[in-house]
Amino acid sequence: MRVPLVILTGFLGSGKTTLVNRLLARRARRAGLPGTPPGKLGVIVNELGAVDIDGALLTGGETRQINLPGGCVCCVLGDDLDRTLLELVDANPELDAIVLETTGVAEPLPIAWAVARKPVSERVRLAAVVTLVDATTFRGARALSGAVDAQVAYADVVLVTKSELAGAAETSATESQIGTLASRAMVRIGDTDDHAAWLEQVLADPPIDRAGASPEPAAHVGHDHAPGEPCRHLDNSLDRTAHGIDSVWVPVPEVVDLEELEDQLGELPANYVRVKGIVRAFDGRVGQTTATWMAVHRVGLRVSSEPLVTPPVAPPEADGTVAIAQGRMVALGPGVDRSRLVACVDRAIA
Repeated sequence: MRVPLVILTGFLGSGKTTLVNRLLARRARRAGLPGTPPGKLGVIVNELGAVDIDGALLTGGETRQINLPGGCVCCVLGDDLDRTLLELVDANPELDAIVLETTGVAEPLPIAWAVARKPVSERVRLAAVVTLVDATTFRGARALSGAVDAQVAYADVVLVTKSELAGAAETSATESQIGTLASRAMVRIGDTDDHAAWLEQVLADPPIDRAGASPEPAAHVGHDHAPGEPCRHLDNSLDRTAHGIDSVWVPVPEVVDLEELEDQLGELPANYVRVKGIVRAFDGRVGQTTATWMAVHRVGLRVSSEPLVTPPVAPPEADGTVAIAQGRMVALGPGVDRSRLVACVDRAIA
């Protein structure tokens, strides 16, 4: 399976390094706690000079890699993105994901093109472009650099920072301009701690092996909401009630057309921030007519897929007989509706 890469971009002073710091600090606090994922988070910093990340000083020409508390691996981007990514993946086979923090004037599209080229595309997949917008300076900064608009226009998710300093009127005006540049992207307003917690939850791989015979979500054991209220919990999370993240899942027993499924998932509204599924599918785009097991992802607005290295194995039935593995798909986000996910699957059935 390819390692998911998140491009974290935003204009000068928008708070990218601060957000990465908080994200790493959260992982460090969770290190060794029950339910904490055993893998690592890779962080690539595309900055010149010294960057303070979670108490470790990374200096452009001197430091290549530092292991940090909480299972994190941090690199300073050298002179070649392709080589940096491949070396990071090769040296850390347990990577869960990579966050690439760009410079404040970088445009994300060339980076996305680089990730799409072989051999990087065979090891890494672009999961999402997350853009930070400083509500106090965004409208004025648009005249300073074309990168400001490009960073927002290509975003899958926009995180608005410093709204408490900007005030309600300026934040509203900023949000309106973001909507003009990126009409489908999810826009979220909050402080750095809130964004770090939200980003950590959303970008974690949602569990899909909990789907059983029941067509309803099976994640309500131990939850404290009343019957009939929407589930706002993210399985295996330590922040079980934070950030309004709902979770729904559907079984996918039939073979699906992968191209159609990707198209359908791409048309879901922005609140479907994270979708993950394993399905039996064929892909007519590459002349495939025999169904194989595929993993399908959506983060923000971006949809991708890849073959499963190891086909799923269903748990044995109560009488000991071997069950047939079944596809399933889970969606996370505020107010996600199971019926919309069902419709995506139904339209893609081969």
